[in-house]
Amino acid sequence: MALRATITRLHRNFIEISWRRQRIASYGIGPRKLSEHYAYISPQRSYVKLGFYRGAFLNDPAGLLEGTGIGLRHVKVRQPPFASSPELKSLIRQAISERLASRK
Repeated sequence: MALRATITRLHRNFIEISWRRQRIASYGIGPRKLSEHYAYISPQRSYVKLGFYRGAFLNDPAGLLEGTGIGLRHVKVRQPPFASSPELKSLIRQAISERLASRK
């Protein structure tokens, strides 16, 4: 809920789609997952994963992003207060900006 609240504060007009089979809620500027979504939330047993579809291209000076995929990266959020940290907000803002810029 803390991650969703942060996304809501940073992107008021977001599109949210839940995929039950994948156990994720995905966020974007439009309904298309791979071309319009920027992030997803995926609950795990001991943390919540905040994934970025194009995370490999985000500036991450704090070194929060994990993963080795071509584009996908994620951050493991273990405590709710971290969901509103400046470093995480920066990644979310960059992801939103990147998707909005791709629309032009």
